[in-house]
Amino acid sequence: MTLDLIFNVALLLFSIYCFIYIGSVDNSTATELGAAFWPRLILGIMIVLLAIGLVTTLRKKNGKGPISGEAVAGFFKSKLLIGMVICAATAVILPIIGFIPTSFLFLIAYGVLLGERRPVVLVVTGILATLVLYIVFQGPLSIFLPRGTGFFRNFALMMENILGMIPGL
Repeated sequence: MTLDLIFNVALLLFSIYCFIYIGSVDNSTATELGAAFWPRLILGIMIVLLAIGLVTTLRKKNGKGPISGEAVAGFFKSKLLIGMVICAATAVILPIIGFIPTSFLFLIAYGVLLGERRPVVLVVTGILATLVLYIVFQGPLSIFLPRGTGFFRNFALMMENILGMIPGL
């Protein structure tokens, strides 16, 4: 419980710093949405949710003791840490293998972490969610996603050609 509090406070402080920093380097005018709009929006939502989570955690704590060896061992076995490792690995491999394979693998790994054990459901959900995310980012948002290098770049280009043949995309 105490490790959750420490982690949440550190994440909240870092998020506030990022929110302020992004706002200080944004050169857009008040009437246009600049490059900092979406990151600041996401960080703002994250700050609010972290604050709510901290209040909820503090209400549940009810005077429980300090950090124990069991709490530390529990943290290292927790799904929270495994989820953080999955997210960090995703961030590392994204530029190397590109968005499509990375998001597919991420969705499968997170599905397994959340308890889904049926391979067909994991694969179908991973493919559909990756496809929807890809279409939304490439289409209406006009955000170019990483294509990867070597074989993965060729794969991404092939997928872009296939999706380009679909009317309306």
